[in-house]
Amino acid sequence: MSGAIVYLVVSPERGPEHRIYEDEDVQAVGGIHALEMLLEKQSYWFVQLGEVRGELGACGVSFPQSEFARLPEPPENRWRVGRRNPAFRGSELERCVFEAAFEAVERALDSWKRGHDGTVEAYALKELKINSDGLLALISGLQTAQKVYEIAEIIMLKYWYDTSWPEPHLPDEDSVLAEYSIRVPLQVRWSAEHRVVCVEVMPIASC
Repeated sequence: MSGAIVYLVVSPERGPEHRIYEDEDVQAVGGIHALEMLLEKQSYWFVQLGEVRGELGACGVSFPQSEFARLPEPPENRWRVGRRNPAFRGSELERCVFEAAFEAVERALDSWKRGHDGTVEAYALKELKINSDGLLALISGLQTAQKVYEIAEIIMLKYWYDTSWPEPHLPDEDSVLAEYSIRVPLQVRWSAEHRVVCVEVMPIASC
């Protein structure tokens, strides 16, 4: 058995994915610190999940899906913000707005899942095209209005998975069926709950 470190990485280039690094991979980039600096450069967010054990076969080391299924859910305070996040150098409020918008689109895409004969067609958010100026404009709008709206372009991945496969079900190069770009209307408002702001994907007619 061969061990490897696993990161969950959310990037605008490849969407959400597990990235696996064996000891030689870590050493090749100069150690854990250098590796995490690279992940920071490439991502919206990333977090180290733990270690998986691989099996050596004729084609090299493979990592069973069951290994990823046993990895713990990372606590919220373990996630690190990457440089591709438009709020990387911004305020905590900017980070909250972008994260809330990203999660709102993810929830909307999750509602589009369709199952058929033991397989599921699903959608994953790859890129949310809001820049730092856009975040500041939304926050500025909230100073004078209870709700503000933004039409944001997103890039999403359509992919499939078998219902017998253990979770999590993330897209990869073998499961992605298509990539689409669409525009979605977002409503941003102040929240009385544990988060400062609430973001919802709205029907076009609501805007």
